[in-house]
Amino acid sequence: MMKLNCKRIDLPYTPGEEIFTFPEDTGLPFLFDVEEELTADPAAMDAVGEMLDEAEKLAEKAKATIKAALADEDSRYYSVVTFFMEFHRDEVGPDIAADLFPGTDSSKLSFTEMVDFLRLKRFGSLVDSEMNQQVFILDLSFNPEITDELMVIYFDLKKEIFCITHES
Repeated sequence: MMKLNCKRIDLPYTPGEEIFTFPEDTGLPFLFDVEEELTADPAAMDAVGEMLDEAEKLAEKAKATIKAALADEDSRYYSVVTFFMEFHRDEVGPDIAADLFPGTDSSKLSFTEMVDFLRLKRFGSLVDSEMNQQVFILDLSFNPEITDELMVIYFDLKKEIFCITHES
């Protein structure tokens, strides 16, 4: 057994076995997972611990990047983030939109304002097959009990975003 080098949680793990935890088991406010290939690598797990300690900061960076993409039609992420926001404001129906954005008139909500309602629902780490290196994945959602649509943000080891996708 090894212990994750992390200030937030006391998490023992078995090298070579996947970590997949739920908030009720860890006290973290999101799902946390690490693929088995990484748990056998102490350096990779040190990176996981460091990034996990900064998960909310990374989520804020992701939100800032989404806002910047919404403001820039030339951004490579513009169409992905615009479609995601459009779907949740205009396609889900007024009752669902009211549940997703409580306390607002969702029809008057700008896409940029909607970003503030996104919450970190999952933090994970895996080896990206194309880059052949460790990456970190943050899933952001408005409310997973209402929608299974996710804004998925990929970070590299330098805490830089290299991909944003919309998944469900």
